[in-house]
Amino acid sequence: MGASFDREIDSLHRALIVEDQNLMRLALMAEIRAGLPDCYVAGAQTLQIARQLLTDDQFDLVVTDPGLPGFDPTSAEDRLHVVEAIVAAAPDAAHVVVTGSDDEMEAKACRLLGVGGYVCKTGLSHGDLPRVLDEIGRGAFASRLSTSGSLDPDVRFPTLTPREDQIVTMMMRRKTGTRRREVFERMATKAGISPASAEKYYKLARAKLLKLGRLPKGL
Repeated sequence: MGASFDREIDSLHRALIVEDQNLMRLALMAEIRAGLPDCYVAGAQTLQIARQLLTDDQFDLVVTDPGLPGFDPTSAEDRLHVVEAIVAAAPDAAHVVVTGSDDEMEAKACRLLGVGGYVCKTGLSHGDLPRVLDEIGRGAFASRLSTSGSLDPDVRFPTLTPREDQIVTMMMRRKTGTRRREVFERMATKAGISPASAEKYYKLARAKLLKLGRLPKGL
């Protein structure tokens, strides 16, 4: 079983992402680097490569998708074997399982094996992994299971800056009855800016989109 992990998130300097899908592996590596700018990040496509890297180097954090090549991704036994092997190879690291086939019973089993966090890929957003790591660092088991509710579509608009795109997306996804001011305040907290700045980005984005034609629903 993995060791108890109680270090601060900024003490993580070496991370390994074990994921066979190239785009997802690179995305997770980029997410770790964005949240931990001083962290060295390596990637492994198979359990064999992961074991070799863990033998050659010492990692503070290991993020693993248990559905690796050579194992049945629908077999609970195979998936837990992968997790157990990774934890055994890096017993002093913080371990997070990231999967597209999340299951509450599997999450509990992973916790017993020494995993500190269990995260479903569905709904995983920018900034979520650092928050998971922060929970683990405080001694909690961080679990992010999928929900049965419908997910919002992803949209990207031309000509908008990243901040303008962010506020437009948040505005389009607001629930019925939610005021614009509440959305501005939520973005302010999320982006580390003032509500007035969030409102300014919204107005700039709205003006740009008006030039392209009819505004999308929710704006």
